[in-house]
Amino acid sequence: MSFLADMVNFEFLRYSIIASFLVAFLSGLISPVIVYKRMEFIGDGLAHAIFGGVAFAVLLEFNIFLGSVLATLVFAYLVYLISKKEIIAESTAIGMLLPVFMAIGVIVFSKSPRYTTDVTAYLFGNLLLISKSDVLLIAIILAIVTPVILLNKYEIAYWIADEKMAEFYGVKTKILKLIVLFSISMVVVSSLKLAGVIVMGAFLVLPGVFAKQFANSFGDAISKSVIFSIVFSMVGYISAYYFDTPPGPTIVLSLFAGFLLSLPFNKYRA
Repeated sequence: MSFLADMVNFEFLRYSIIASFLVAFLSGLISPVIVYKRMEFIGDGLAHAIFGGVAFAVLLEFNIFLGSVLATLVFAYLVYLISKKEIIAESTAIGMLLPVFMAIGVIVFSKSPRYTTDVTAYLFGNLLLISKSDVLLIAIILAIVTPVILLNKYEIAYWIADEKMAEFYGVKTKILKLIVLFSISMVVVSSLKLAGVIVMGAFLVLPGVFAKQFANSFGDAISKSVIFSIVFSMVGYISAYYFDTPPGPTIVLSLFAGFLLSLPFNKYRA
């Protein structure tokens, strides 16, 4: 009962659990796209890119959310531009840009008087950073990304299965790819204060990996991924409360435990 009592008494707990639920929904929604298209590296890349934007926002004292959005959008667009001609692979482009944005973030943060505190909070997440305005922003991102993914799920599925054939049959794959990259960027931004830079990749990958084991279609994978993400994120959040551990890493461990528990039931196992 102490958990429910604290939820009533402490505003930051209410905001953080709502944010955790919304982030779980968003990451579950986008995860199958990342896993099926083998874009796992992009999640880590965007998470590290965010660090540079946050650093500038902290140092210059402007909105951190805006700094995060700008950094991830710039990163996603640069990846799109560099890999557009297919001379440089997308994974190579991400590998080039990831340390650049991270290095920029570290250098800029070093000029902040709260260097150690700021870096720790944004690398590993901090529940105390989540406010009512953050919850509202995450809800807005969810309202934007959800219809984008669901209304284009057949085109996305076709793009995932065979990009060249999809383009041949009229799917605008380059625009679709840009939309997907921007959608992932928004999900990464929404997860920053809960997950932090270090463990964010797991939020984006584990639900999709779970869903891929049991899904009968791409739409089914999205549904199972969202359910898995929400259930085990809530388990992780409550576990973090009772064991007094950082919520982001605890949720990741919960998601991974859920994935391990699912392995004996994998319909593709030998």
